[in-house]
Amino acid sequence: MNHYVRWMAHVNEWTGRISGLLIVAVVLIILKEVIARSVFNAPSLWADESMTYLAGIAYALGGGFTLLHRKHVIVDLVYQPIANRGGTLKKTVDIVAFLLFSIYCLTLIWFGWELARLSIEQHEGSGTMWNPALWPVKLAIPIAGALLLLQGFANLLVDLGLAVNPVTEQAHVG
Repeated sequence: MNHYVRWMAHVNEWTGRISGLLIVAVVLIILKEVIARSVFNAPSLWADESMTYLAGIAYALGGGFTLLHRKHVIVDLVYQPIANRGGTLKKTVDIVAFLLFSIYCLTLIWFGWELARLSIEQHEGSGTMWNPALWPVKLAIPIAGALLLLQGFANLLVDLGLAVNPVTEQAHVG
């Protein structure tokens, strides 16, 4: 179990770092476009769509990283009193929450894959003058769903005491 949890932490850590680099690329494209438009009066055909699509991919793929580091929004008003009590009630709530979360993730995977598959088959473009392929953006949806689901399962194993949290374990070592 610990091997799986550490492996998922590694995958989502690196996926999150790459997603962060996509945000850096978005910022650089914005900077380039601001200079091109305001200084040289020469806007790019590709900049707006590139920023939007890269940011969308980064947002989607960064979800597993966020879940790994427990930075997603949680309803503390409801969960914290239960978590403080610990025991069977907390474990039951964690399992039920994971089951509901799994439905969400499986929906992302299922419908996201259908969107991506159709986009690939149809050679779907954006329809603009630049007309970039849309499949990379759509393929990020089921991948993000899978990374979320796998990280959610790893977190459940940690929450149930069946594995060690690699993030807090690493913090104690370093």
